[in-house]
Amino acid sequence: MVNLIYPPSYMAVYAKCIDATLPSFEPEEWVKEGHVYVVKHFTEPLNQEEGMAVTIIDEAGEEIHPSPSHWSFSSNRFELFSIFLN
Repeated sequence: MVNLIYPPSYMAVYAKCIDATLPSFEPEEWVKEGHVYVVKHFTEPLNQEEGMAVTIIDEAGEEIHPSPSHWSFSSNRFELFSIFLN
């Protein structure tokens, strides 16, 4: 079982897409290179090669899911930033 990590209320996490290449399957929704997304939650690192699974949301607050069986993106596709709020 993999635990989901939600950013605490004093922190915002963002993901800037650096790799928007399509996977081998045809995704229903996909990310745009250079676009910055809000991170809803992520997992602890799965292994060194894959990084974490990151669930992102769009401007309307809706989660972006590549497919019904893939609800998250690999963190290797993004530069992750965290901002600590006052």
